[in-house]
Amino acid sequence: MKDFVIRNPKEEDAEQIGSLDFVLNMTYLYHGDLDKRNMLCAVSGEDKIIAVAHLMEHETFHAAGHDEDKDFIRYLKFQILFADGVEDEQIKDALTDALIIRSREIKAEHLDKRIVLAEYLDADNLKDLSYYLARGFTIRDTIVVFRFDLSQDIPRYPLPEGVQVLPFLLDNSEALEQYHQAELASFDGVAWSMNHLRWMQGSPEMVNFCAFAGNQLIGNTSTWRITDERSATESVFVIPEWQKQGVARSMICTALEHLKQQGKSIATLGTHGNNRKAIRLYTQIGYELYGFILTIGYAID
Repeated sequence: MKDFVIRNPKEEDAEQIGSLDFVLNMTYLYHGDLDKRNMLCAVSGEDKIIAVAHLMEHETFHAAGHDEDKDFIRYLKFQILFADGVEDEQIKDALTDALIIRSREIKAEHLDKRIVLAEYLDADNLKDLSYYLARGFTIRDTIVVFRFDLSQDIPRYPLPEGVQVLPFLLDNSEALEQYHQAELASFDGVAWSMNHLRWMQGSPEMVNFCAFAGNQLIGNTSTWRITDERSATESVFVIPEWQKQGVARSMICTALEHLKQQGKSIATLGTHGNNRKAIRLYTQIGYELYGFILTIGYAID
């Protein structure tokens, strides 16, 4: 297709954007981190949106405590979606170019940061992998995805004395801040932004199973809907001083028991391929290999 332009969205585009993808629509309408300069629409001569590309700052982008680490990568994650799922390579080229240009503008505002434009792709998505590799992207990371068959027995693990796991609503600023600080401590300064944390609370079937020692939030496992049969058991963390005491195992199994009672068939989660500790934990609980997701990235100079 030759007759199209790339531009940022306008207010009157909301309905068309919403028709492309549910999550994209929720992001456009409600995500506090969305910068409309980072959303790029391919629009036909009839002013119809053919495709949308958008990028968001990954949780690494504003990671605390890494300012002196020149090798620390700050990711800008992106996605390209086509109307009716029908791709056009000319439009994809134009949107990819536009994403790189926009990323360079962001880089100019953060010259001291090492920035990579990145997308997550299933390892068997050879078509898109081939496309981006030919465009100069490289494979930056491998995420291992595991599944738990909820028809099987769910193990039980004791908690340390004084610790309990409870469903916890992040429905006020105090609860959000408590969660945020625990996540920062658990992941070496890398955590969801407060806007993303608020936004995620609106995910279908979202439940946070948090571990508390007294009034202190010390860990979390969250669940949310992926399909009618499948849910996530993600955002697993425990603050350093409570690790290796069975807290993560108990939280995960509490979440699994909840999903089983909800009639789900499988639960899935992902971790970095080099995270030996997490892989050992999940496989000991009973998770099995489900697949791989590759992080493909383009270094922004």
